[in-house]
Amino acid sequence: MGEKKVLLVEDDKFLRETLAKKLLGAGLLVEAAFDGKNALEIVSKFMPDVILLDLLLPDTDGYQVLAEIKKNPNLNKIPVIVLSNLDKPDDMMKAKGLGAIDFMVKSNFTLNEIVNRAKSTLGKV
Repeated sequence: MGEKKVLLVEDDKFLRETLAKKLLGAGLLVEAAFDGKNALEIVSKFMPDVILLDLLLPDTDGYQVLAEIKKNPNLNKIPVIVLSNLDKPDDMMKAKGLGAIDFMVKSNFTLNEIVNRAKSTLGKV
């Protein structure tokens, strides 16, 4: 069994690069996407073991990305953790309704906590 793979979808360059470094430091293989279209291009080729998905993206929003992934039989088993600054119950319910297994409000968690949540999810894969 090889390295576990994470697809990180985050439009904020600083956060994307910083979190990618933390994930790499935790022994995970990381691909990063800067928007929804980019994420959908990468996901089929990379076949990640878990996806960390922002909802507010410049083109295709995270909800659309999540819906596309979950309706694709080759991708729909990949666990998706939403990582967003949206913190309303409606946002959380919508994401979970589309198939997200977890919802983390960025401002409530440290980078290490996000990495640990991804690792614990990977332990269940």
